[in-house]
Amino acid sequence: MLFSCGIAVGVYTLGVSEPMGYYRGGYNLAGRGPLYNDDDRAQLAIMQTFYHWGLHAWAPYIVVAITLGVVCYRWNLPLTMRSAFYPLLGNLIFSPIGDCIDAIAIACTTFGVCTSLGLGVDAITAFGARLNSDIDADIDSKTWTIVVMTLVANISVMLGLKKGIQVLSTVTFALGLFALLATLLLDNTWFLLNSYVQSCGHYLQYIIQTGFRTDAFEGLQFDFSATGNKYWESSNENGGSPLYDIMAAANALVLNSTDISEGLRSPTAVFGSHRSSMMGGWTIFYWGWWVSWAPFVGMFIARISRGRTIRSVILGAFIAPTLFGFLWLNVWGSLGIKMQRVAELVLGDGSAATGSAGSASCFDWGYNGTVPISAAAIKLADDGYYALACRNGNQMLFDIMSPYGEVKKFLWVVLFVGITLYFITSSDSGSYVDDTISANGLQDPPVLQKIFWCWTEGAVAIALLVAGDKAGGNKALSAIRAVSIVAGLPFTFMLCFMCTSTWRALKIDAGDEDICQANQWSSGLLDAADLFNVRPAVGEPISHRYSVMERVQSLATAVVAPTIGVFKTCESEFGAGAVIGKVQAFFHASFFYLWLVLLCMSGMDDQWAYLGWTFFLFHVIQVTALRAATRETHGIYGNLLEDFFVCLVLYPAAVSQLHFQSMEKTQNNDVYKKPVDSA
Repeated sequence: MLFSCGIAVGVYTLGVSEPMGYYRGGYNLAGRGPLYNDDDRAQLAIMQTFYHWGLHAWAPYIVVAITLGVVCYRWNLPLTMRSAFYPLLGNLIFSPIGDCIDAIAIACTTFGVCTSLGLGVDAITAFGARLNSDIDADIDSKTWTIVVMTLVANISVMLGLKKGIQVLSTVTFALGLFALLATLLLDNTWFLLNSYVQSCGHYLQYIIQTGFRTDAFEGLQFDFSATGNKYWESSNENGGSPLYDIMAAANALVLNSTDISEGLRSPTAVFGSHRSSMMGGWTIFYWGWWVSWAPFVGMFIARISRGRTIRSVILGAFIAPTLFGFLWLNVWGSLGIKMQRVAELVLGDGSAATGSAGSASCFDWGYNGTVPISAAAIKLADDGYYALACRNGNQMLFDIMSPYGEVKKFLWVVLFVGITLYFITSSDSGSYVDDTISANGLQDPPVLQKIFWCWTEGAVAIALLVAGDKAGGNKALSAIRAVSIVAGLPFTFMLCFMCTSTWRALKIDAGDEDICQANQWSSGLLDAADLFNVRPAVGEPISHRYSVMERVQSLATAVVAPTIGVFKTCESEFGAGAVIGKVQAFFHASFFYLWLVLLCMSGMDDQWAYLGWTFFLFHVIQVTALRAATRETHGIYGNLLEDFFVCLVLYPAAVSQLHFQSMEKTQNNDVYKKPVDSA
């Protein structure tokens, strides 16, 4: 079940096409490891694939799983996403904030599953057309495929976890394992095992370097572009950058031309950079896809891991699936690179393997688009060998099975059934998690609710495919990819908070004094979300130190005049009438109101806005320092990074909290306490 819901259709749809895309897709992979010849390029193609499917990919899953496992099973909270934030928010998880957390998790799960459904149905129809030429891979076929598969998934999820999802996942995994082992034994087993060992070593050697790779200098191509500038302000309707306009005008003088539209030389040609789209087209897409699956797979791991230690969960649900996934991707990816080299040695003159980018040259290899047309290319295809770089991505997996003679059609059927069942397990597992979250952790939600979520996922996937198809071209898959990235963004921030939540939960369970014996803030940052009446889900209401009117007045004052709260906190910290308090208040007022004034002036020139936000950051830094000093004075647990984030995002709540805390008595830390003799 873990592998079926964790990777799903990905290895079928991208297991061959992704490394082939890096190998002959025109990407310069230098900076992710040594690149001296085409062997290095092949290794880096596998390495980049491992990076997208390895530890970085499974990390969001394991963060969610461990957080939910610790909090829900040890603290007896319902198995729903809001519970993961109890160590940070306390009873606020029972407020509308908790409802928002669950809603985001449901949205991420739904759209994350839709990404896999969209990619999966595209591959299923392509596989079907390969098995039977009468099958069309058009939008109608894809729509009806989703309908039928959703119906089967609906039956599976209605049967429950053990009778439905577990049985289907076991069969699905067995079929995939059979296809993997068959290709491992049918082909050059020695080469494939050597490639696996070598690729794992390369991954361990360069994963830190690759993980921090952001294609910073390749991204400058957006600044040097007349269109498609993503990171800075645009100077024209096409999205060009202001820098490009300056460079183009000067370049026209170099060319002795009055037409600045002639453009600049390509950065790819001048600097040897690969396309700037690689980071967004691959890595960012994977980031969004994996993160959007995190609430779904993480909760699923937590559900099936009750009673296990954190160590066993990390080994069994993080390390083990990563290594097994590497084997799967490496075998099929290496076979794809091998087949490509066979075609190049026969059909090419060796020129396609030179250069830093390793681009494909399909016409020179005897291909018209994806179809072999030369006599040599046709002869190779008849024997089961293709120039994979020229083939459609959904055909590549079938292509690498083609050299196996009589058994190839049997393997094709196994692959077709396998990807179909992976499609179904993705849908039913996602529906199960959506059911659980929307039912506040109920292990057996109502049947009608199961049906609702199952068909909702199918309907959203169909809507995205149809909308993309009407837009024309390959917009259907582009829509699927965009939804994945959008869904993953909010949950990325939630994952960061989950790391802190897990850390605090473990420290509390361990009885660490710095957190267990620490004082609490006299008021909460997010109490306004529960109308300043934070209370547990059941039991007696809690009495509060300050009235609702006092809280509202303080928060409103902090919005427009935070210097008042800053000054009162300074008086509490440094003493009434202290010069340093007045100086701090003066500088804070300067930073805050200069920010507002410069924002108003940005109507004349955008540059004033950036200067204004600089003053805002100084305001945030000052409040952060004051909050850290207040925590230390009152013995409140926390750290400087948390203080900075709070002041950056919620400065009115932070200032109001400091104001109320300044009214509390401070503990006397100057009194020496003699240690108690344990004897």
